[in-house]
Amino acid sequence: MRTNLLSGTGTCLAWLDREIAGKEPERIDLDHFPFTLGRNETCDYQVHSSRVSRQHAQIVRDGRRLRIRDLNSTNGTFVNGQRIEEHVLSDGDLIVIADVQFSFRTDAEDGLRKTVTQVMVTQPLSEPPQADDTAFDLILAVRSVRELLLHRAVRQQFLPVYDLAENQLVGYEAVLKPPLPATFGSAQEVLLSLECPLNEHLAHLARMLAAEQAARLGGTLLLLRVMPTEVGLESLPPALASLAGLGGGKQIVAAIPDRAVVDIPYFHEFRGRLGGLGLKVAYDDFASSPHQLESQAAAGLAPDYLKLAPAMVRGLDKSTSRRQQLAQLAALASARGIELIACGVHSESEGRACRDLGFRLAQGDYFGPAQTLAWPVEEPSY
Repeated sequence: MRTNLLSGTGTCLAWLDREIAGKEPERIDLDHFPFTLGRNETCDYQVHSSRVSRQHAQIVRDGRRLRIRDLNSTNGTFVNGQRIEEHVLSDGDLIVIADVQFSFRTDAEDGLRKTVTQVMVTQPLSEPPQADDTAFDLILAVRSVRELLLHRAVRQQFLPVYDLAENQLVGYEAVLKPPLPATFGSAQEVLLSLECPLNEHLAHLARMLAAEQAARLGGTLLLLRVMPTEVGLESLPPALASLAGLGGGKQIVAAIPDRAVVDIPYFHEFRGRLGGLGLKVAYDDFASSPHQLESQAAAGLAPDYLKLAPAMVRGLDKSTSRRQQLAQLAALASARGIELIACGVHSESEGRACRDLGFRLAQGDYFGPAQTLAWPVEEPSY
C-alpha cells in the first residue's frame, strides 16, 4: 500500500476526507495518479471492508480535472448518491465505495464549485435553485442528514404491540420519522432509497436512540427495523445485541423486510449470528402464501415473529376467503413455533377476527396511535 497520510494542512491540491464515526476525518492526499482504492494491499489506499472489491475504484487525472472510475466493483461506487461508472469530481463531492464514505476536497480554483457547504457558510445564492434542480436538492438533503447525525437529532415513533388474548401491552416497534422537513420532498425519498452508508449511520443512530427511549416505556419487546442494505453486515448483529442494556433489558427483535429473506449462505450466516447473540428475528411486511413460510421454515430460516402486511388484515372480519387463508397461515406458524403479528388492525371486529384465528399479537390504530417521546431526553439529575 502506497498511501501517504498527512495531518494538518498538507500541500496537495486534492485529497479525500474519509468519514469515521466519532472521530476526525482521515485525510488521504491524492499525490499521484492513477490513485486506486480497494481491499488489496497493493492499492494506493487499502479499505478493510468485505463489501469493498479488491480493486474497487480509481481516481485519474484528465487535463486539469480529476475523474473517479468504478473498476467493475460488486457493490458499486456512488457520487452524491448516484451510482456511477465514471464521474468528474468537484470540491465537496460525497463519494461512497460499498460501505465506506469519503468527501473529495481540492484547493485548485478550477476544481471548486458552489457546493451546498459553500452556499450555506460563505455566500448566499444569487438566485434560489429551481424546483427541478434534483442534484442540488439531493446534495442539500445529504448535508442536512449529516447535521442531524452530528447532533443526534433523530426522532422516533413507537407503535404499541398488544397481546390479543390478555388485552395488554407487550412492547413497541420503533419507527424512524422522516428525518427532514416535508420541504425536501422527493429528494428525501431518493436519499433514503439509496444504498448509502449515510443511511446505515442514520439507521444505527435511530435504533440506539430508540433503545434509550424505550427504557422509559412499558412492555418486554422492542422491535427494531433493519434496512435491506444492512442485511448481511457483520457489524449489525453485535450492534443490535448491545442495545439490550440500553433498552432496559427488553428483548430486541430485528425486523427484517420479508423481501430481503433469501435462501443463500450469507443470509443463513447472518440469521445464525443474530440468534447466537440472543436476538429474535421478525420478517416484516409478509404478504405471501403459507407455502412461502413453509419454504422458509424447511430451509432453516423460520423467523421468531412474522409481521403480516396491513393489506392482509384489512377487512379480515368481512372476508371469508381471507380468513381461510390466514387460518392456514396461523396453523402453520403455530406448528413451527412462530408468533404471528397482525399489523394494521383498525377496529375491534378486526382484532376479534385475528384473535379467533389464533393470532396472539397485533398492532394498529385500534390499539392507540404511535407515540413520539419528548426530545431531547433530559439527563437525569443526581
